[in-house]
Amino acid sequence: MKNERGITLISLTITLIVMLILAGVAIYGSLYENDGGLINMVKDENSKQQNMVQEEKNKMNTVLQDVEEEWGIGSNV
Repeated sequence: MKNERGITLISLTITLIVMLILAGVAIYGSLYENDGGLINMVKDENSKQQNMVQEEKNKMNTVLQDVEEEWGIGSNV
């Protein structure tokens, strides 16, 4: 047998699997960091948007009540 040089398919496959595992661990870690992870940032932004929507609803209800009182219509009559 002659001495063959090069990378075997098995060693290439094992290297690829190890690299995929390391990439998965790195991505998982960045998503779930305690303070600055992507998941926490999305949750914080969602809470901010919900608060803004609630504030706008409250403003609209106040304006509606003022109009109802001024025109003498609505549930207060």
